[in-house]
Amino acid sequence: MLGSLHQLAQDNLLGSLLYMCGVSGTTWCMSSLYSNPALSLSERCDEVIKKLKDSTVDWSKAVEWLKLRKEQNQDFNLTDFWGAFIASYFMKEMHTRCLSEDANTKPYPIYSAIELDCHRQDDTKGVWFEMTPYESGFSGLGAFVPTSCLGSQFEGGTLREKRKEMDMVLLQGICGSSFADRQVNNAYVVKKIWSLFGDPPVLSSAGSDPGHESMRLEFESTGKVEVRECVPSQVVRCVSVLIKYAEDPDPLKTREVITTLGQLLNGLVSSKGEMLWNMDSERWKRTSLEERKKFIETVSLELILTSDSWAKDWKDKRYDHANEGMSAELRNTTDKMSFTISQFPDGLWIVKNIFPLVQTWEWGTTSNFLFKLQDTNVPSSMASKEKIHLVDAGLKMNSPYPPVLRPSREVDLIISLDFSEGDPFEANTHTHTYSYSSLSEEHEVPR
Repeated sequence: MLGSLHQLAQDNLLGSLLYMCGVSGTTWCMSSLYSNPALSLSERCDEVIKKLKDSTVDWSKAVEWLKLRKEQNQDFNLTDFWGAFIASYFMKEMHTRCLSEDANTKPYPIYSAIELDCHRQDDTKGVWFEMTPYESGFSGLGAFVPTSCLGSQFEGGTLREKRKEMDMVLLQGICGSSFADRQVNNAYVVKKIWSLFGDPPVLSSAGSDPGHESMRLEFESTGKVEVRECVPSQVVRCVSVLIKYAEDPDPLKTREVITTLGQLLNGLVSSKGEMLWNMDSERWKRTSLEERKKFIETVSLELILTSDSWAKDWKDKRYDHANEGMSAELRNTTDKMSFTISQFPDGLWIVKNIFPLVQTWEWGTTSNFLFKLQDTNVPSSMASKEKIHLVDAGLKMNSPYPPVLRPSREVDLIISLDFSEGDPFEANTHTHTYSYSSLSEEHEVPR
């Protein structure tokens, strides 16, 4: 997208744009492009490129954002996690401003999503959902609500409970959630959830084996401090090591981890997890790289789905120091201090609040502003739903034609930049079908 905008600027076309419409991954870039309205669009492009090259976002900021979302919103779901991941990992920044704050920017931004149930039911009029700084709603139904009220509770067209407007982090999660379709392999999402724990801790020589049950910290030459981990912490560390070396052709790097993980989970995990203690180190050495990758994918998913069984006793163990050889001054200091170890910051919170979301696989849940609305233009199937599910519009059509086809926008020319794989004209075919099934006959479709 950035390259296309740069070329439009070179051809002196950038200043003539009235709207900028995004779908799927393009919206991630849009949210950054509009973060500094004081700059020209060309300058904003340069700024985004610079951030993509140089910036990083600490995972702890993403986790803090998730915690706040969980406290504030009862509809907390995988889209929240995905938005935080996209913002921090792909775009290298987390924009917590709201879409309504971009009302005075040019070209006017239009973000696209689809309603998942309507998509599955092939409901053309109710499927496309657009979000702009001013209003958000269903393009085909002509039903909209002020964007600042999107997510608030309505009943019969009356506002019942005003909720905080979603920020751009969540908007990115909605617009880029192609994994929301159950038919898509969820291994990638599972891997990224485990990545919240960061890189596995580096152990000293006493515990250099990733499967070792303890690690040692040296106090210079005066004594030793032994750190004992609880089972959940050890499990997380082992899985982190497995994922880190999943693509490594050398099975010896993970052989002992497999053995340790099986010992830790024996009796705690059933179902597919039983494969752990049936996989001995010699058998692991004989497996192919592809077999090991599949095994790690299966185990990492299974441990998320069964986290309630193995993560019950998440307690950090106290430091136990060996008095022998330790100076009196140091021993006196450590006796008075309460030491705890947190190898995986917020580990318990992640296990308790993010892991269960994989089991429900719920995405984009938000209050339906059309709930119980009596209107002939609103189908009863839509009015009967208290919640809707907004997900990646690329699951339906990989170009955001529907929003600009609204007659009120009076668009004469559409410049469509399709970056998807496969047939580049597929979106045009879908648009033709959409336009003649959801728009009035007298409305002429722009070319």
